[in-house]
Amino acid sequence: MSEANTTASFLAVRINWFSVRLALGIAAFYSWVYLLFCFEGLLRDMVAYGGGVVHDPLFLGACLTASLLLLGVLFATKKRMRLPLDSKETTKVAAEETEYKTRARRWQLLMIVFAVVGALAGVFGVYLSAVAPLGQTGLKVAAALAGIVAGIFIAAYTLEWGEVVLALDMRKALVALGVAFCLQWIPFIAVELMGTAFKALLAFVLPLVSGWCLVGFFDERNISEGVAKAPKNTQAQTTDKAIIGRVAGASFVFSFVAQFSWTCNVVMTTEPLDESLFWVVFALIFVATTLSVGIIMAFVNRWRAYRTELFYRVAFVFGVAGSAALGLAATHLFVSYSLAYIAYALIMPTMWMLAWSIVFMRKGASRPVIGWVFGLQFLGLPLGFAVARGMQEFAGITVSYTMLPYASLFATVLLTLTYVFVLPERTLMMLSPRLFKLSHESIDERCHDIATQYALTAREAEILGFLARGRDVGYIEKELFISRNTVNTHRKNLYRKLGIHTQQELLSLLEDTLD
Repeated sequence: MSEANTTASFLAVRINWFSVRLALGIAAFYSWVYLLFCFEGLLRDMVAYGGGVVHDPLFLGACLTASLLLLGVLFATKKRMRLPLDSKETTKVAAEETEYKTRARRWQLLMIVFAVVGALAGVFGVYLSAVAPLGQTGLKVAAALAGIVAGIFIAAYTLEWGEVVLALDMRKALVALGVAFCLQWIPFIAVELMGTAFKALLAFVLPLVSGWCLVGFFDERNISEGVAKAPKNTQAQTTDKAIIGRVAGASFVFSFVAQFSWTCNVVMTTEPLDESLFWVVFALIFVATTLSVGIIMAFVNRWRAYRTELFYRVAFVFGVAGSAALGLAATHLFVSYSLAYIAYALIMPTMWMLAWSIVFMRKGASRPVIGWVFGLQFLGLPLGFAVARGMQEFAGITVSYTMLPYASLFATVLLTLTYVFVLPERTLMMLSPRLFKLSHESIDERCHDIATQYALTAREAEILGFLARGRDVGYIEKELFISRNTVNTHRKNLYRKLGIHTQQELLSLLEDTLD
């Protein structure tokens, strides 16, 4: 291996139009979504802290609609044309080129329509929040309808951006997601310093920016369909569903706890947070998120390995800290509220990376993964809101602050149980590829080249493919229906032929010898 290869940055960060458009598009979309969802965002009216007249029905309508539509993707089986991926399909290109371009134009037009519809729903919500003090007749119904329209846009763009991201090499996906989920907090700072006109402008522009960025990724979206292959046997399908369920379950719990904590901070404290501190909260979230993501990516670059568990650990720590701080919310609301936001800000990129890992490592179809993980995530938000409101009503509005210690205990225990039993780190390691440069096809091609070069047997080549994706002996034993001793024997012979001793050396061999 040359000196240039040993000193090159593992995360090859390149600032070009592709990376800028990708990060900007995702950031604009999620910034718009959470500006509508958070209590201090676009819809905070003057009727009550949190904008309960407009915010709550719009928030509930959007979350439930987005969740139902994303979960409904699980039952959609329509197959789409994909971009040919290799030279063997060159003869088909001429025949399909016209249809492909037509489909691209239709999809791009549809994405623009969705963006405009979402933008109008956001502007209408801002308008309703501005006129809320003048009268409440029909406002909740109108806000709920706007929320349903916004939810349609949210579901569509979650799905489409998901297919783009899940088709990318992990180096690009990791950097783009990290940058995007840091940048999304900048508009939050600005919106607290501006008036209603600026909020309306922001509500209209952000979806259009995201749509403008998205329409240029039609090829990547179609490649996602081409490289995602379903498992071949029933046992593999059962295993994959279990892993997807675990990731989706963790996504649900984290969003539930985050929204539960936010709502408790708002409705169970005797005095709301001083409005002059709102922009400080979001500035703190931006700084904390940027530092956390930057430090983790620096370790990833240093260790030259994909480490999803680092994001998961940090998000869990902030989540537990925010939940524990609920008991102090009556006297230290700023701390409690900020920690809850930071935790959710960090779990978002984590869930996206886990979804990417499922598609890459398990060769699963992208749409069901997006549907499960983010459908349940959007479902967790209104349920967390409802439980917090229910506790407030149970205790009585005037003394609901006495429920804060119990709310803190409930949220902390729920997160801990999720970390220990629902998505423990041993499951994360099954979804942690140590290779970034290899795509779905190139990892298979590279394994085939190595098998031919070193004269591996058919069984050794098969086991090489599993080891190249980070599988352990126990997994290979179950997949191939052979004994552990047989797997170890083949692995030992494989290592001997390749002149290596560990799986990490195998992964290094695969990556470092790439052209």
